[in-house]
Amino acid sequence: MHIYGRHAVADLLGDFVAFRNIRPVDPRLPGLADIAPNTQPRKGDDAYAAVAIAILTAAQATRTTKPIRQFMMLGDTRQSDGGTYMTIAQRSGWHGAAFICDEKRAEDPSLSLSNDTGVYIANRWQKLSQFAEQFTVDDQTAIIIDLDKTLIGARGRNHQLIDAARLTALKRAVSDVLGTTYDDVLFSETYHRFNQPRFHRFTGDNQDFLAFICVMAGGSIVTPEALQAMLEQGIMLNFAHFVDLTGARIQSFGSTLAPFHTSFADLYRNGDMTPFKSFRYLEYHETTARFGCAPEGLDALDILNREICITHEVWEAAMRWKAAGALLFGLSDKPDEAACGTGDGPPIHRLVTHLIGS
Repeated sequence: MHIYGRHAVADLLGDFVAFRNIRPVDPRLPGLADIAPNTQPRKGDDAYAAVAIAILTAAQATRTTKPIRQFMMLGDTRQSDGGTYMTIAQRSGWHGAAFICDEKRAEDPSLSLSNDTGVYIANRWQKLSQFAEQFTVDDQTAIIIDLDKTLIGARGRNHQLIDAARLTALKRAVSDVLGTTYDDVLFSETYHRFNQPRFHRFTGDNQDFLAFICVMAGGSIVTPEALQAMLEQGIMLNFAHFVDLTGARIQSFGSTLAPFHTSFADLYRNGDMTPFKSFRYLEYHETTARFGCAPEGLDALDILNREICITHEVWEAAMRWKAAGALLFGLSDKPDEAACGTGDGPPIHRLVTHLIGS
């Protein structure tokens, strides 16, 4: 690993970035609220693809009258980022390919075409250069770059700091709600029990929902064992059912959690998938504290263990494509609250940190 200086994501992308609410930071571009109001699609959904295509088309129009004809997607997860590539390709008719990487140093380096048309899977970020050599890029090419665990905090290399920031914030938010009744052992047991793929149908792999479950368990509204039994027996229908059930129990018990539950439930029922706001604002502060924080004089591996870094291999490929005339755009599923905070500090794509890679 080598250090290649210090930069911000904005040095590469400018404000051509959109987080979970799919609202581009660049005010010239339309967002979800303009294109498909009253919806909140996630990466991989066909509705998400439609919004992404509209944004990319508008971004291209700020540069040239030429239409987009091909695109590439860089990401770290086959289901989310690979799914986003597939749905955009199907809906737009653009030619292209996707590069999905999870670095696994214990394995021999590999880059292979998956069963999904155009989706390449790699176990080294340095394989991006081999992927890039297969394509000719010009001013009618759009490059979509995932942010978390791709351009920053590369999966398999540096992603643990992104996870640590989120978990630290989640734990602190739950503790703040529960006060003196907070039990760290119960929190850990509850969080790790339900933070598993087999419960994604219930939680939607949404950390706000997991935090809510931890509050309900910590406040003795439901035990983790009882909730798991209800899920396995089909008694608990979905997360909306859980919100209703816990609300009824809170009222019955006269619990002090009533104000928290009301706030969370109102946002959730109005379609806000980030209803635990204090958790996400804490995540913003925990995340920003891990950018550019390593002291001078450390080597690359030490820095990777201390701060969220920009992935040099992704940066280098993107800079070459940019020089060839390609449109670069960053799409992230990180909640806007966790990426931008309350506005009292810069969004994460404007934070300076180390650029590190092979």
